Amino acid sequence: MNTKMTTLAAAVLMTASPLAISTAAAEVTFSGNVALTTDYVYRGISQTDEGAAIQGGFDLEHDSGFYAGVWASNLDFGDDADIEIDYYAGIGGEFSNKIGWDVGAIYYSYPDSDAADDGDYDFTEVYGSLSYDFGPAAVTGGLAYSSDFFGSTGDSLYTSIDVDVPLPNDFSLGLHYGNQDIDDVDDYNDWKIGVSKSYGGFDFALDYTDTDIDGDDAGAAATDKLSDDRFIFTISKSL
Repeated sequence: MNTKMTTLAAAVLMTASPLAISTAAAEVTFSGNVALTTDYVYRGISQTDEGAAIQGGFDLEHDSGFYAGVWASNLDFGDDADIEIDYYAGIGGEFSNKIGWDVGAIYYSYPDSDAADDGDYDFTEVYGSLSYDFGPAAVTGGLAYSSDFFGSTGDSLYTSIDVDVPLPNDFSLGLHYGNQDIDDVDDYNDWKIGVSKSYGGFDFALDYTDTDIDGDDAGAAATDKLSDDRFIFTISKSL
């Protein structure tokens, strides 16, 4: 874990506040976020060897729908890679007051990685999603494609569907199901169910996540241990 970088990011985020710059033509909004979580799980697989993580990022959003940002987390792969830094940009909008869309690209970087012998950790994905707000619930379908996925494992396509259900007293129910298809690794499915609540300016979330990965079949994707079912508790704040 890169303690200096994550501690500095958290300190800056805790003291920052959203900043909007307005002109006659447009408005640009800057914001930050910080989170503490009991496990950093990416598509059903622990990235921190089942350990805790501190995470944070900064975002810029234009009123045209364009956005860009950076996000970071500590991680533990058992080698020199101890931090992930993601850079992303995209554009989103609405076809109507119920149908939303989003397209963009994200670059996953892993500074100080010693993965040269096994393939490059860094990779880029392009993504897109459509969402529909039914009122009692909102449904989002998404796709993410990489031509050279994590660890140089070849083409990758991740498809997902998410359902968000607002509940009374600022609670929310979230359901997720995804399929990860990778050229050089057996594909697998992941799913998650979670409950979140906003209180006192903070967001609290309790998630249960699992995959259908079998340690004998997963190959380089993950060990059986890191893809087992687990509960994750997260405290986050947007600023």
